[in-house]
Amino acid sequence: MQKRIVLIAVCTFLFSAAGRGQYFLFDNEPPKIDLTFARHSLEAEPGKTIFNVVKVVNRSSQAQTFTLQLTAPAGWQIIGQDKFELTIPPLDSTLVPVRVAIGQKVRGDIGYSVIANVTDSRGSSIKTEYSFIKIPREVDLRVKVLTRYEYFDQQTGHAPIRVMVDNRGNREETVTINLEADSYLGIADARLQNYVQDVSIPPYTDSTLVFNVYLDRTVETSREVFRVNIRAQTLDTTFRGTSWLRNLSSSYSSYIPESRKMLIAEVFGKGLFSNYAKPTYSAIVQGNILLPKKREVNFFYNNYSTTPVENLYRYNRMWVGYKDGKLNVQLGDINKSIESSLYGRGGSVDVQLNRFKVEAVATQRVLNPLNNFGLKLDYSPSQSLGFEAGGTYSSALNENFDSRLGLAGVRFTLAKKYRFSLQMAYNQLEFGRTPDTLQSKTALGATANFTYSASQLRVSVRYKAGEKYFYSGYNGRSELMAQADYNFKNSSRLIYNAIDNRNSPGDYRTYGLTYQPYTNFHRQLLTYGVNFTPRFYLFTGPGFELNSTDIFPVIRRGEDYFSTIVYNYNAGLRFKGSRPGSSLTTQMFAGWVNVAHQPTHFQDPGFSIPDSKNKFDYQFFSINLRQPMWGAQAMYTNGPRSIYQQFSWYYSSRPTRLLRVMPYFDAFIYKDMLKLMVNVSYTNDLVSKSSYSNITSQLYWYLPRDWQIRLLNVYTIQSRTTGTETVERFQNMYFEASVRKEFGFQQPTVKYYDLKLVFFKDYNGNRIKNDNEPGIKNVLLSIQRTDTPEFPDFSSGELLSNQYGEVFFENIPAGIYDLSYNPVGTEAGTFSKADIESTIRFDKNTTLYIPFVEKNKVFGKIILNRSKLSGLGKVDVSNVRITVTDSRGNTFSTLTDKNGEFMIFAPITDEYIVSINNIFYEDFNLRQNNFRVQFNGYKQFEVNFVFDEKVRRINFSPSTQNLAEQGVLQVRRTNLRGTIKDESSLKPLRARVNLVNTLNNSIVASIYSNPQTGDFNLSFLAGDNYLLEILADDYWYYSETLNLNQVTTFMNVSRDILLKPIAIGSKIELNIRFEANRADLGPESVAELNRLLRILRDNPNIKVEIQGHTDDLEAISNSQVGEERAKAVARYLVENGFSNLQVRGFGNTVPVAPNDTEENRSLNRRVEVEVVERTTGQ
Repeated sequence: MQKRIVLIAVCTFLFSAAGRGQYFLFDNEPPKIDLTFARHSLEAEPGKTIFNVVKVVNRSSQAQTFTLQLTAPAGWQIIGQDKFELTIPPLDSTLVPVRVAIGQKVRGDIGYSVIANVTDSRGSSIKTEYSFIKIPREVDLRVKVLTRYEYFDQQTGHAPIRVMVDNRGNREETVTINLEADSYLGIADARLQNYVQDVSIPPYTDSTLVFNVYLDRTVETSREVFRVNIRAQTLDTTFRGTSWLRNLSSSYSSYIPESRKMLIAEVFGKGLFSNYAKPTYSAIVQGNILLPKKREVNFFYNNYSTTPVENLYRYNRMWVGYKDGKLNVQLGDINKSIESSLYGRGGSVDVQLNRFKVEAVATQRVLNPLNNFGLKLDYSPSQSLGFEAGGTYSSALNENFDSRLGLAGVRFTLAKKYRFSLQMAYNQLEFGRTPDTLQSKTALGATANFTYSASQLRVSVRYKAGEKYFYSGYNGRSELMAQADYNFKNSSRLIYNAIDNRNSPGDYRTYGLTYQPYTNFHRQLLTYGVNFTPRFYLFTGPGFELNSTDIFPVIRRGEDYFSTIVYNYNAGLRFKGSRPGSSLTTQMFAGWVNVAHQPTHFQDPGFSIPDSKNKFDYQFFSINLRQPMWGAQAMYTNGPRSIYQQFSWYYSSRPTRLLRVMPYFDAFIYKDMLKLMVNVSYTNDLVSKSSYSNITSQLYWYLPRDWQIRLLNVYTIQSRTTGTETVERFQNMYFEASVRKEFGFQQPTVKYYDLKLVFFKDYNGNRIKNDNEPGIKNVLLSIQRTDTPEFPDFSSGELLSNQYGEVFFENIPAGIYDLSYNPVGTEAGTFSKADIESTIRFDKNTTLYIPFVEKNKVFGKIILNRSKLSGLGKVDVSNVRITVTDSRGNTFSTLTDKNGEFMIFAPITDEYIVSINNIFYEDFNLRQNNFRVQFNGYKQFEVNFVFDEKVRRINFSPSTQNLAEQGVLQVRRTNLRGTIKDESSLKPLRARVNLVNTLNNSIVASIYSNPQTGDFNLSFLAGDNYLLEILADDYWYYSETLNLNQVTTFMNVSRDILLKPIAIGSKIELNIRFEANRADLGPESVAELNRLLRILRDNPNIKVEIQGHTDDLEAISNSQVGEERAKAVARYLVENGFSNLQVRGFGNTVPVAPNDTEENRSLNRRVEVEVVERTTGQ
């Protein structure tokens, strides 16, 4: 019974507790909160502020209290509160404004979210809502080639190329870097000539990429400069740049030409190892002796054989000569001609006297005695006009032969484009077998030349002829050569070539008794060529030939002849390789031959040829491959091309099929000591089945001390097939050797020595190289002769010191030289040149040690103390020049960076004066300039330049009227109003209007014009030393000195200003006035130049021209003063960090006012600045 009572009691308690719990839940219903953003998604830019509204709705029947938490992405900022305690009545709502500042460096094309979260009192999340913000993609990728010029390391053949990729956009960019290198270069470890690398650059970061370029040292090349083209490419942008690499040596051997050597001897052995004849030996001895006053003695001896002994005199060439500036005398073998050949042993004299030149020759042939005499006079009254006259006389000693020849000529130039020359000769001859059979002949000769040269057309014509028995190389011969070359503007050209050669000589050696055969030909060719690319050239065109001869023995000479007319067409192309001197040329000729004259008088009277053989054709193909060290040429002829082949086909039906191949090799095979030259010629007649091969090889061995050994071998082999199909072969071998020595005797006037330079780190500063002081490699050196030698024969480029810091010069003429050197690598470190310039007097073998001393470090920054009431905004402290000057006047300077910091390394010395170019004088006072720095054993010194911003005060000047006794103070004020607009579009501009006190360059008043109307209104205390300054972004500034001369209490002044945009062709006149015939800049011009400097620094991508002008009076007495004014302005700009400029003087050609009064002339004495170039930059 008790158990039942307890059970009933427990059940009753549980039921009542459950009832109370049930009642509690219904009495406190769960929160029903809705949370929404007014703008679920939006788009905004980095650095901007976005606004949104969070709406919180209580949908329950009871008031709710909760916490609203706002969360922004990392780097963003919630403006104001980010956490709110809210209590909302039942079925009510509230609005919470949300302002978020977006971070400056956020990535684009990514969805960010601002989160609103509601939590209850226990911290449990009730509701979360998102507002999505999309940041649009911003592309701002910049690629800059940091290595514009670099030098190969002499040990490793390595040079680095640095490329900086700066991603200022807001998303990651993938950049493909492509490097294309010249021949002989390889990039990266794989030594690729075309190298590609993909690089990913995160947003708002930059990366410097280093590409290692190697020079192929296994290939001998004389090239010094190599190019690497760099292309950086993204999906929508391409950047291009070029890096130049130089391969310099540490040694230079000056080549002394043969004309400067006192003695050169060479001994030859010819026909060595021959089974058919004894070898012969010969020698050459030659030299030049250089005397003072540019006089020179030269000699030459060359014997052709040593046996018999008399050959040393008879069979040789020898002479001795003397020459100076006016006289040239030579005794011995003379090889000259005055229309007729005067070759022989004797003497010649050439004399140059102002406009006259006289040449006299007297010789006698040794083997076939013939006396020759010649005299020629040349007179040139001007460079465009000249005359000549002369004559020769020749008489044989053992024969009946005499020749007398006279000539006269004229040459002149018209309009610098047309050049003419004409020479006429008259010749009298007597010859005969015996005195009783003498014949007398007269003959005329003529030579004419014409040239025309213009920008697109060049024409040249040459004609030379002599009648039969004319005693010269043109005996019965005439030759006409003409060429015209027209260059079109579209990289194409048209070339016309013509040649006409007729030959029917008279033979006075056989006394006119023997008939001389002739061969005449006339050819014309018209070629049109097009350069499709700088490397690819295509040419084609028609041609015409007319040939005739009676040289063939089967024709009765003098009675008949053979003649053909040929119409041909040629086409070809030429491709230039990437290596210098490499090319591939192919050409094809197709010709159609007509027999113009059929001979009928054959030696065999019964022989005849049918008319069907009067027409035939031929084809010719050639290919020519050239490389720097080797090459090959191949030619194939199908059909009769020459007149000899044409007659062979016409007379005996013999076809022509010829193949010829000619490869060659010419290069050093071991360093610069052994050079091999091989030429091979192979010809195969495919019809007769015969071939001819020739292999010529030469080996040059260059030994120290100017010794040289040469070996020559010629091997020929010929094979032919007989009528019985038997193959016959013939071969021959020829050997020749020579030894050559160039003696290095010093000349009386020109002496050659060796120079060694050693660049080293002078640790102790004593300028003497000690054992522990290492050399400095990669020091770039150039040497230039400063005195004026009698025989100038030295020219050296730049050299680079080796790993020991050494540079070698061999065979340098004695003299005075300037040395210019600078380290181009990192080996110098903190060491710098001890001497700015070096001059040496060089008259013996010399070793010169050049010290580099350790640099002291001067560093610091610009400190600007700003006023609490400052209205200047951000002040640019970059590109301010800091200069240190030592006690000897040597200066070193640098520019401050964007933070106003600077660092200068200067050589060790006693003390320096450190100064700053004060460009802040308008708004700041400099506490101290010209710091004196003494290191006293320290390696670095800090110097800070402190500027205090000027405090603006209003000063009321006393009245000019005597009102003080009345207790009245008069204040004069000026109201300056006006508008500021764009000069081109007349669009209103927002510009800063400054009123500057020119006495202390302080700003008295400043205001901005209205951007909608361009209006401005400025009120200030009257004064006589004011300047109006107008400044606006991307526009030239405007400045005007205000000469108001105000006497009233109030004065209204109006100025409507038109500002010029900074664009190509726009210019500004500087508010600087010059005194007559003066170009110096007064102190008042510094403010104007600093205004210009600020504009130029804000626009670093423009190039300007500084233009100087003069008035009319100055143009007469001092015409260069205008250019000097421009140079003075340019000098100030360069010294203060802006050098992208050029200078030009206009004289008085561009006045802005009449030159009738001194006031107007002062307006013309001015300097203007014009934009001439604007680049986008990488």
